[in-house]
Amino acid sequence: MVEVRNLNKKRIGDMSDDKHLFVIKIKDCVTRITVTPDGTLNITHERVEPVA
Repeated sequence: MVEVRNLNKKRIGDMSDDKHLFVIKIKDCVTRITVTPDGTLNITHERVEPVA
């Protein structure tokens, strides 16, 4: 995974080495954007339990 940063040098997410998966984590919500073989995007959201 490669870190992706915006112009303000803030980390906005991680991209897989093959560039088919992008993961965004904000607080307890994880968004995964994947590229399917036909070129469309599959976007999923899930809540994760915070680590205590």
